[in-house]
Amino acid sequence: MTHYVKILASAFLISLTFSLSANAAVEDTTAVASTACNATGTVMIADGDCRATPSTFSTNIYEIGLCTAHPYGAAKTSSTFDASTCVVIYTDAAPAAVDLAAAIGTNTTLPGTASAPTEGTYGFPYIKLGTDFTVAGSLTNTPAGGSATTYYSIGSGNVNTTGPAVAQTDSLRNFDKNGDGSTCTSGYLGAAVVGGTMDGFITDASFARSDSTEVGNVVSELCDKSTRLVAVMNLSAPFTVTSQTYAVNFNFVLTNYGAQFIDDSNSDSIPDEFGSAPFAGYFTVLNAD
Repeated sequence: MTHYVKILASAFLISLTFSLSANAAVEDTTAVASTACNATGTVMIADGDCRATPSTFSTNIYEIGLCTAHPYGAAKTSSTFDASTCVVIYTDAAPAAVDLAAAIGTNTTLPGTASAPTEGTYGFPYIKLGTDFTVAGSLTNTPAGGSATTYYSIGSGNVNTTGPAVAQTDSLRNFDKNGDGSTCTSGYLGAAVVGGTMDGFITDASFARSDSTEVGNVVSELCDKSTRLVAVMNLSAPFTVTSQTYAVNFNFVLTNYGAQFIDDSNSDSIPDEFGSAPFAGYFTVLNAD
C-alpha cells in the first residue's frame, strides 16, 4: 500500500605574547516546570508567573521530520543539526505565519510540501520554527469572596482589566541561563510533554547553535545565531512507520500553554505583565485498519 503524509496542525592584536583560552561550547539549561493560571482563588504565587491559553499564537513553521537518533547528539551538546538519521516529512522554505490559537480544537492543514517518511522506528521527531511569536490573551479570575476580574494583554508586555486583548510579537533569542544576557544559552532541555520530553534549541537558518560566548552584547542579550527554534521530542515509546501509515501529525498543545501572565511588581499575585510562553506538543501516527 502506498502511504502518504498529511500534516495537520534573538581585534587587532598588538601584543606579541598572549594566552589561549579553552574553546567555547554551546550552553544548555534545564526546563523549569510552570503552572497554569488559577481561575479561582489566587491567580499565581507572588512575584511568579503562570501559563494561560492564548487567543492568538502565531509563528512560522519551516520543517517537520523524524529521527532515529537525537539530531544534537545524545548529550545534546552538538552545535550543528545532524540530519543523517532523519527524514523530512514537511517543508516550507518561506512560510507565512500561522495562527495556531485560531485552530484550537480543530485540525489545520499546512500549505507546504508533505512527504512520506521511510518505514522505520523513530524516537526523535522534530519541528523547526521561527523565533518570533505573536501572542495575545486574557485571563479571568475570581478571588475568594470577590468578583471576577479579566486581565488582558494590551501589547508591549503590559496588562489591564478593560481590554480588549492586543497581540504583541516576542522574539526568543536566548534562554539566558544566567539571567543577565552575558552568555548565549541556546538549549532548553527536558520540558515535560505528552509522550516524553521536549528540547528546544535556538539556531540560525542552517540550524547551527551559537557558542556560549556568541552573544551580540549584554544590552541586546541576543545569541548571534537566533533566527530559528528547533524543538526535538524524546519519545518515551518510539513509534513505527509502516506501509499502513497514512498520516504523521504534530499536535500543538496551547490550552494553558503558549502565553503567560506575570506578577512583576507589588508581590500581590496580580498579573501586571504578559508574554509568550513555551508551547507543548506531541506526535501521532495514523495507520490504516
